[in-house]
Amino acid sequence: MQISRRQFLKRSALASIMGALPQALWAESRHPLHIPPIIDIGRGRPVRLDFRPSQTQFNQGKLVDVWGVNGRYLAPTVRVKSGDFVRLTYINNLPQPLSINLQGILASTEMTGSIHHKLSPKSSWSPILEVKQSAGTAWYHSNTMLNSAFQVYRGLVGLWIIEDNKNHSTTIPNKYGINDIPLILQDQLINNAGKQVIDADKKQFFGNRVFVNGQESPYLEVSRGWVRFRIVNASLSRRYELRLDNGQPLYLIGTGVGYLQSPVEMSSVHIAPSERVELLANLNEGKTISLITGESRGILYKVGQLFSKDDDLVDNVILELRLQGLPAVFDSTMTLPTFDLEDFTLKINNERRFMIMPFDRVINKQRFDPKRIDFEAKQGTVERWYLQSDQDIGFTLQGAKFIIETENGEPYPRKQLAWRDTVWLEKDQIVTILVRFEHLASDSAPFTFGVSDFMLRDRGCMGQFSVK
Repeated sequence: MQISRRQFLKRSALASIMGALPQALWAESRHPLHIPPIIDIGRGRPVRLDFRPSQTQFNQGKLVDVWGVNGRYLAPTVRVKSGDFVRLTYINNLPQPLSINLQGILASTEMTGSIHHKLSPKSSWSPILEVKQSAGTAWYHSNTMLNSAFQVYRGLVGLWIIEDNKNHSTTIPNKYGINDIPLILQDQLINNAGKQVIDADKKQFFGNRVFVNGQESPYLEVSRGWVRFRIVNASLSRRYELRLDNGQPLYLIGTGVGYLQSPVEMSSVHIAPSERVELLANLNEGKTISLITGESRGILYKVGQLFSKDDDLVDNVILELRLQGLPAVFDSTMTLPTFDLEDFTLKINNERRFMIMPFDRVINKQRFDPKRIDFEAKQGTVERWYLQSDQDIGFTLQGAKFIIETENGEPYPRKQLAWRDTVWLEKDQIVTILVRFEHLASDSAPFTFGVSDFMLRDRGCMGQFSVK
């Protein structure tokens, strides 16, 4: 990056000032984490989701226009139990047509909708959704053909929490907003007026500030002990590498669609766009611990950010955790929902290969055509898919679930076995997944598959499939 002598002197002077500041001063500007309001489903209670303009502050003191649901920036969390019938009402009070995707909710397109089911401005849609799946964390977001990236960026994002009867047999934290914390991650570019900006001509989007539930690198006061994080990567292109800044491990327990057999201790956890993970952290020692992305940074790193690329995050703190109370004398053991290995004994009915070229916006040399069904699957079958990409990229699909079988010829770790709907593909490596099709999708309202990068999906790096 070329800079003038004047810019260099200006940045050097600013760096000297910033370097003299105590590190504690950096954290004083953090704001408390906003917990999205929750809508609990029960006894046929209808769910009204009104997509409309709203306002928020990305820069303190500068109120700006955004989009959201039910009058707020972003959307409320919807919590359901397996077996519930959910009476949904979507209302589009935005100036653009809108399609919604319930990513991780496994049902037919008649219940969940598709990219072909558009809500015109000032219109509504009222499907009845039957939830029949194991516990997990799903999310809902804009899925509007050719325009999903812009609408997600503006704020059309929210979580679904699915519970089932197995929840009662676990010891994992489950008090929403207290020790069961929802985190919606989005990187943003904000101009001097405090408004979101996005360059629609770029292949991908990387903001330089990370926001969590609409707050920039916020803090949360939590009681000492075990804490659960339900995390969705709602960024358009950015992948996160999550870790605790004090070197303590995180424990992976869920992948959005399903749970693992037991918590898996990990030093860091990667999460691709559209992916969800559930993590546990044992926050018993210390006063302040931060959940971060990437490596820990000191004050000198922050000074060096003055000379960094525009798409580097200014602050890599996802959430600062301020521990309250006395340490627990005994640490309880975390148990997960009962796990049936028989569920993963799969008979392969078919195989498919997908060569993805994200920057060329093609899969198997074809760009998305809304009039073309790329393949038809049969309900109740399992297919082995060979996935390969010429770029590092996330891959996702709707309406079905899969397990990862191999990565670059090596069996996927058995301890991380779980159902999921999103996977990260390293450049030129082959990943095989086993896909189970349980729900129907017609030719007129198909499911989609393709890259999970919203910018590249809008440009055609996706396809469609029906299930008969």
